[in-house]
Amino acid sequence: METEDLYNSFFDLADQFSPYKNSHEHLRDLFSLLDMSFIVIAGAKSPDVEDIPDDLRTGALRDLSVSSRNIGGLLSAGMERRKTEPVSEQARDQLRLAVLHIQERLKRCTQKDFLPVFEIVRAKFELDDFDSFCTLLALSVEYDRKYEGIFTFLHNNTSDMYATKWLAIRMYEALSGLRAPSAGLLSGTSAFSRFLCTKELKKRDRTEISERLVLSRRVAAYLLGKNSIDRSLTGFCRIADEYSDEEYVPVREDAAVKAESLLVSKAFREKGCFVLNLYGPKGIGRGFTAWRAVSELGMRLLRIDLPSLIRKNYQELDKYLDMIYCETMLLGAFPCFVSDIPLTEADDDGIQRKTSLADKICDAANTISGLFRFVFWLTREKDGSFDDTPAEQLSIELPMLTAKERVLFWQKELGGKETDLLSCSNKYILTPRSIKRASASALELAAIKREPVSDSIVTEAVRQHSTNQLGNLATSINAVFTWDDLVVGQEQKRQMKIICDQVRYRSIVNEDWGFRKKSPYGRGLCALFYGSPGTGKTMAVQVMANELGLDLYRIDLSQLTSKYIGETQKNISALFDKAKNINAMLFFDEADSMFAKRSEVKDSNDRYANADTAFLLQKLEDHEGITILATNYVNNIDDAFKRRIRFMINFVFPDKDVRLSLWKTILPKNARVDEALDFEFFAERFELSGSNIKEILTNAAYLAASEGAGIRNKHIIEAIKLNFLKYGKILTAADFDYLGR
Repeated sequence: METEDLYNSFFDLADQFSPYKNSHEHLRDLFSLLDMSFIVIAGAKSPDVEDIPDDLRTGALRDLSVSSRNIGGLLSAGMERRKTEPVSEQARDQLRLAVLHIQERLKRCTQKDFLPVFEIVRAKFELDDFDSFCTLLALSVEYDRKYEGIFTFLHNNTSDMYATKWLAIRMYEALSGLRAPSAGLLSGTSAFSRFLCTKELKKRDRTEISERLVLSRRVAAYLLGKNSIDRSLTGFCRIADEYSDEEYVPVREDAAVKAESLLVSKAFREKGCFVLNLYGPKGIGRGFTAWRAVSELGMRLLRIDLPSLIRKNYQELDKYLDMIYCETMLLGAFPCFVSDIPLTEADDDGIQRKTSLADKICDAANTISGLFRFVFWLTREKDGSFDDTPAEQLSIELPMLTAKERVLFWQKELGGKETDLLSCSNKYILTPRSIKRASASALELAAIKREPVSDSIVTEAVRQHSTNQLGNLATSINAVFTWDDLVVGQEQKRQMKIICDQVRYRSIVNEDWGFRKKSPYGRGLCALFYGSPGTGKTMAVQVMANELGLDLYRIDLSQLTSKYIGETQKNISALFDKAKNINAMLFFDEADSMFAKRSEVKDSNDRYANADTAFLLQKLEDHEGITILATNYVNNIDDAFKRRIRFMINFVFPDKDVRLSLWKTILPKNARVDEALDFEFFAERFELSGSNIKEILTNAAYLAASEGAGIRNKHIIEAIKLNFLKYGKILTAADFDYLGR
């Protein structure tokens, strides 16, 4: 092929004045230019010099070993190349015509608002001419396998089927007549080396300049027309596509507007990184706020679970962050790093210190600040991971929804169904995500039962999605008792119903009437149930939880307290952190063991015990949920706790009338009875608590069942004797009057 016909052999001059219709046409022209370049280089590779051996001209070494003749030929060939011009000026003119042809068609593309994918990559990663040339060389073997043979020829090595750094530098300098800016390519810091090339480990038998140019699968697929997230990132990285404008409820609009404004003003700067820290409870809408801001700009959101990334790949963190940066560029997305884990924990002295994972996240933050222009950083608490980085940071809190805001979400999900939405919003402290899930379950349950959505159905739906979020620190209790099951004095019931009303109507008092502003802390509700054993304290707690539709957790004091210094405070902190903003009632049974009076400090044990009590006092006051304490020894409770307890209900020992009601209520309706049971006699003669009566009736039932008969008065008498015997009192027949005879 004659050099002066090189351009006309690959390009049609008439096409120069028409824009590219698609990216495939543009790639076809680029590879035509590359083919011209290979023809020129192949001709320059074997100059007409008599002392160069034939095997060196063809590029195929016949033997595995290199002889002295080969060495001489290689060195002399190098000397001859330095004496002669490897590429003629006429050949360069042909290449310039091809470049102008492509540039002219690209100009017309921009007028049509279309840009080929290769040019998009050039613009996104700010590739210079040399990096663009390297990208084309690396893409060639993915485009057509014929280039594998060309590279083996140019390298004089049948195993080198990819372009190398050495070849890229030599070809660029030969074709352009300019010195290649190769420092970034050789050091791995150029945009092409860092973001577009595969991150495979460097082979030991290769020098830096002989390293192959291999595009990552993600970039190669993108250039050839496929745009989907890299498979190696799918374990901790995904496109946030679960949101839609239909989910929007007009609350917290100020946060969304501020996020969008910051995105417009900070994301497109030439230098610097801006971090927007959106913090609040999980499911409160942090991700939706970020998505709404980027979607207004027609872009996407890439969610990255940072702890998962660090735990799995901390040793290769920089490599994966480079891949994530590449992903955001190719997808047209902003990075959204999610770190929903506590970054501090109490040490042995009770002092909050950073966890080991927090240090790793700070390392990641330093790298992130040098990569991205704008970063969404989602955490549960206000985060300071970027404090020691050059990044600019702003934090926006998304606190738990108010009752009125929860009503809006319930209304959106349930519409005009027959349910008391205000009651739902007061009873269930839920995030928008939890409300959505509970509402979907409520609608399904209502459809199954073929009845309208009611308050009981909503309660059932909420409980279906509740789990023991307190771990081994508490035990979930199935609260099944109702007011009809509870037999206590009218005064005790009245006070319990007042507590329930305070839960139901706290939105009116706190928000509508402004009492919330007057109480910056201590907004929770704490009640103390005290009295003799067996008087119904535990059952009363279950009745209230059932009435309010709340999960009931009995705190495991054995897991909460520890003999090691600082561990008790750490456990207390973990308990209230986990209990924050969950739909639950906390129940401290035998509370005097944890809430005991502080004593005079005589030794270090007293000092640390008092410190634990003071810490518990702080956490109890900060907790905004419902806490119920129960004790048999109210005088042992520290007076400081009593000040923070809103209700103190005394469960007194039942009188005769109450005892009679207990006898009649506790006996199941299905129990087999063979004679009239004289409950009036038992109620008047024996002063028993509710738990004692329950135990007696249960034992009497077993005695009757063992005889194959129904319950009779004699079985109850025998059970009463067994009960009193536990306390060291022996009853005789005379104690049972006519029944004893």
